[in-house]
Amino acid sequence: MQVIAFISGKGGVGKTTLAVNVAVALAQRKKRVLLIDLDPQNAQRLHLGMNPDEIAGLTREGITPSSIFDSPFGIKFIPFGRITEAEMEDFEAELKAHPNWVSNGIESLSAGYFDFVILDTPPGPTVYLHQALIAANQALVVVLADAASYATLPKITSLIEQYTAGRSDFFGFHLLINQMPAHSKLGYQVRSALFANYASQLVPVAIHKDPRVAQALGFERPVLQYEPNCIASLDIQSVADWLLDSVEQ
Repeated sequence: MQVIAFISGKGGVGKTTLAVNVAVALAQRKKRVLLIDLDPQNAQRLHLGMNPDEIAGLTREGITPSSIFDSPFGIKFIPFGRITEAEMEDFEAELKAHPNWVSNGIESLSAGYFDFVILDTPPGPTVYLHQALIAANQALVVVLADAASYATLPKITSLIEQYTAGRSDFFGFHLLINQMPAHSKLGYQVRSALFANYASQLVPVAIHKDPRVAQALGFERPVLQYEPNCIASLDIQSVADWLLDSVEQ
């Protein structure tokens, strides 16, 4: 079982959307996938057609077989859940007191039941990032081809090194460019800078900017299901293939 954390240094980069769609792409390749929402925005459910009135999830049931929902798109998932601000404070205090809470929860699931566990996290240095990196075998850092994303990389890569130090079962991180514009001088300058400074960590596929991604969310489904042949869907399929190759290696 491979645990992959989707992380980012800033918000608005499309990390949640990519986590859902990469999970679906892996399921389409006959892999058994569990998606866990570690982001208090509780947005994964919006991509997966979950009842908007449902309050259950990670914060109430933990990571257990009873907290896992079936999606109509071939993956299983655990939503973050809807909770009050006071409940949120208590939950985050629990996570701070027990840094291996997520890791232990994943290990408690039936051995061999899942091929991949995908963790979606909120942006920046949070207790959820800490939990995810302790549990993960590798991390995908989602960035935009802009100066703001580029500026966050030293901080986020430093946190990755800090939280995974000494672990032989952590195989490193890769940078995944999302919403790459078709024609943007600045975008290609940033991509060139990423290649110059992070060549060995750069995923060889960039996800192109595509309006069908937002349209898919409006219909509460992954873009791979909404428009499987659009450019973003094809890019995501390529990322899934690259991920499978990297795991095998």
